[in-house]
Amino acid sequence: MQLKRARIAVTLFASASLALSGVPATAFADDPADLQSKVNDAYSTLMTYSNELEAANNELYQLQSDLESVQAEIQQTEADIEEKQQELEQGQAELSQRLAETYKQNSSNSTLSVVLGASDFEELLSRVYYANSMANRDAELIDQVKQTQQELEQKKSDLATQEQEQQQLVSDQQQKTEDIQSKVSEQQSYYNSLDSELQTALAEEAARAAAEQAAAEEAANNNQGGGSDNGNSNNDNGGSDDNGGSNDNGGGSNNGGSNNNGGSNNNGGSSNNGGSSGGGGSNNNTDSGNAPSSVVDIALAQVGKPYVFGTEGPNTFDCSGLVQYSYKQVGISLPHSSQAQCNLVKNKGHLVTNTSYLSPGDLVFWGYGGSSSSIYHVGIYIGGGRYVHASSPGVGVIRSSLSSNSRNFVGGGSPV
Repeated sequence: MQLKRARIAVTLFASASLALSGVPATAFADDPADLQSKVNDAYSTLMTYSNELEAANNELYQLQSDLESVQAEIQQTEADIEEKQQELEQGQAELSQRLAETYKQNSSNSTLSVVLGASDFEELLSRVYYANSMANRDAELIDQVKQTQQELEQKKSDLATQEQEQQQLVSDQQQKTEDIQSKVSEQQSYYNSLDSELQTALAEEAARAAAEQAAAEEAANNNQGGGSDNGNSNNDNGGSDDNGGSNDNGGGSNNGGSNNNGGSNNNGGSSNNGGSSGGGGSNNNTDSGNAPSSVVDIALAQVGKPYVFGTEGPNTFDCSGLVQYSYKQVGISLPHSSQAQCNLVKNKGHLVTNTSYLSPGDLVFWGYGGSSSSIYHVGIYIGGGRYVHASSPGVGVIRSSLSSNSRNFVGGGSPV
């Protein structure tokens, strides 16, 4: 990782400088140290923008889902209107046919047929009442269908207005997301430029230190004909190999270097060093569900691949994209949104805030202030207090450790 390389190079340079006779250890360290500070600041800003981008994308996903719901309701309303229109036409046709038959019957038997055909006065009243009742009932049914149709037409009009408003919200959020994406891209370029400048400066200083050290050794050999200093310098060089210990970060998220790179790397897409049971409060839940543990191996197989916002594999991922991809390989469909994924876990009743109740395959979440309604990062728990996640631009898919002190940790659990 870039910050890790920078720390190793700084240590190598410092070791080489200390070996020089009469040359202060800080003689060449000021500029690289200043650059290192700028690199750390640039990375911290990049992480902030990346988290903002994930949150904006979650909001966009929700708005798009709401728009799809409105459009589906419009389609259903249109189908209902069509159904009522058919009922209206059928009722009108039946009424027209009945009136036509009555007219024909009256024409053939005279207009007094209803009256003259009655055997007595009571039958006459019954016939007139029946005829009127049928006509009134037909009229009522047709009126009801017409009223329902009008109500559906009004509903359709209201939904069309709602659809326009929702489309505007989606458009505004898309613009907001694109603006943040531009900020992330610009910051990524700035960070890469600073990191490249730092590597160049460190290489130049290390080369100069090595050249002066060689000159000093040659001068000492000429003056003393000695070899003991070579042995000492060899010991110094051997000492610089201790930097190999800094590789014990298990994925880059827990570096401990004096340049605080470890702190910035801990952000790794989650900004606040992961999290644990203390982060999101306690909901007293101990059942994280039954997540498929097989997703762990799938996710771990992606370690080392780049982070690219909005992607879901197989070559690049963002945080929720890695989760979606891993679960998809075992036949489970999840949305491409860390907020929506967290909502699934909550709705299943599987969200636990104490990491001791997590199982391999569970999802783990971070949200601003530890809120489950403001999720900005997600990973997959792999057991042993560690998780795998698509961390951030420039870092990619890595393993990280859950910290025990993060106010932004929300909790975790199974989405199925």
